Amino acid sequence: MKTLLFCLLFPAALSAQLSAYLNDPDILWATEISQDWLVDIPSFDREWENGITTVKLLRTEQNEPYWNTPFLKELVFYAANTGQLPIYQDAAFSKRVTDAARLLYRLDTIVTFDPETYEQKIQVIRNEVHLNNTWRLIQVLAYHRKAASWSTTVEAIAPLVVVRNAVGDSIGTQPLFWFRPESSRPKLNSRHVVWAKKVMNKQPGTEIAAVPAHPVKMTEGYTSPLPHLLQIMASDSKTPFYDGWNEKPLTLSDRNAILVKTDTVVTFDPETYEERVRIVRNDLNPDNIRYLRTVQTWYWDERSHRLSICLDAVAPLIDVMDDMGNFRYQTPLFYRRVKK
Repeated sequence: MKTLLFCLLFPAALSAQLSAYLNDPDILWATEISQDWLVDIPSFDREWENGITTVKLLRTEQNEPYWNTPFLKELVFYAANTGQLPIYQDAAFSKRVTDAARLLYRLDTIVTFDPETYEQKIQVIRNEVHLNNTWRLIQVLAYHRKAASWSTTVEAIAPLVVVRNAVGDSIGTQPLFWFRPESSRPKLNSRHVVWAKKVMNKQPGTEIAAVPAHPVKMTEGYTSPLPHLLQIMASDSKTPFYDGWNEKPLTLSDRNAILVKTDTVVTFDPETYEERVRIVRNDLNPDNIRYLRTVQTWYWDERSHRLSICLDAVAPLIDVMDDMGNFRYQTPLFYRRVKK
């Protein structure tokens, strides 16, 4: 089979790590994903709305002095400022940041006057750079033929800072610095894992197209991996699939109900007015699946000062319409879990 490769992450060539990953002949299809994530939300109700679940927050003797709020940015800032987390100016990691404090803090000059002596006093105050708790994540999602399953490789992540114009109005965000997360999954019950969040792409701008415009790998005949995945779902009862809540394994009847819908069509003979009832079989059309949902867990290990981002499951999303044919929302058809 013929394989087409596209370079999206770096203009000149794919990174060595990504090239080795994509060279796996079992990968039929892969797409680059660039998403802006809000992972620290103070309200648990708003967490659920945004596809976020807090899994673990652990205050320890090591992080207690600087962890004022249980946010990832404080853990990352401390690691970067103490030189324990390598950070870079660009997502290709070509320029190492050697003085993190110049990025993380700004110096503000305050001029005051003594009302009695009229003496002018100048103070220089160091203020932490304002972040909006949003992270820009670049990764690649790939589909494997033998396991009929998915994997990811995380390329880079950056905290975003608010960009303001001359009068102080916010005009957008931009990366402050970049670093490379780990892909290996740590043990959640480890005392060194102090922060963990489960995320699914419900937030605006985190959508993943089932047929991307520019995949980074596509084997001929596999513009989308969904036909192959649905074929396995129909023919291989040993391969587990889970319901739309990612809770219960689907039975064979559950699978058939997803793959094949039956509709009752009633017609009338215009001459005899005889009513005729017809059962129409409609097979699930993969072309009607426009987006994929991923479930991932992010972990922070305070001993290694590293962030790990690990894929848990992937679901195809189906559009739900009202009786008039108007779009209402999207819902997962089923989940395919990743072996941990």
